[in-house]
Amino acid sequence: MRKKFFYLLLLVLFGLTSCVANKSNDKSTAAPSTPPAPKASKTSSVQKVAVVSFAVNNYGTIFGQGSIDPSLIQKSMGDMLTGTEDILKRRWQVKPASSFVGNSSYFDLSTGKLKHGLSSPVIGGRSIPTFTLNRKELVKGTIDPKIAKQLCNVLAVDAVVLYYSEWTLDSGKFVPTIKALTKNCVSMYDSKGKKLFFQRKDVRGTKTIGSAYSGTHINADTIDNWVEASLTGIETIFSKAKI
Repeated sequence: MRKKFFYLLLLVLFGLTSCVANKSNDKSTAAPSTPPAPKASKTSSVQKVAVVSFAVNNYGTIFGQGSIDPSLIQKSMGDMLTGTEDILKRRWQVKPASSFVGNSSYFDLSTGKLKHGLSSPVIGGRSIPTFTLNRKELVKGTIDPKIAKQLCNVLAVDAVVLYYSEWTLDSGKFVPTIKALTKNCVSMYDSKGKKLFFQRKDVRGTKTIGSAYSGTHINADTIDNWVEASLTGIETIFSKAKI
């Protein structure tokens, strides 16, 4: 009886050892598992864009500390537009505004004039227009989807960009210094009239241009503070835009 039990125990132990050995061999010879293929990223249908609206609103004075000379803003508009189109070129093809501002098919879709207080790049004697007389819509970059579709069609682009900014002054909370402040708003519409995005980015200038006690110094040497702050805002907006 004891012998039978002993033989039975040997068979069980031999069987377990064989299973362990087989599993070990299977692991050593099995092909490595293939990781799941990454999901294909969605390719944007936007390949070519155009800046169709570009306006700066002069708010200037804060706590009685100076105002921005409108002529200084106007002289900066060319650099502003060029800088904006250069930023867009990092992601898309750009149809320059200089190639279509004189196009009547484009101009007829706009309001035909700038609202009082706004500055815009002037090309060939004609300002880049806006497409609404409603201030809220101007700030939000809102236009009729049908107009957006027509603009894309007339200009042969996949999307149009609208830019609006308010230029003013900013006073430090603890240190009473004055710096440039820009409130930049950008929107984009595609060829189907869909609003792809709207973003706002407020940016302060990096240099001190005055104080609450000595007044502000707004002139040809300091106006670039607003230009640089505006372009920083535009660049930040487009670097984060998911299109």
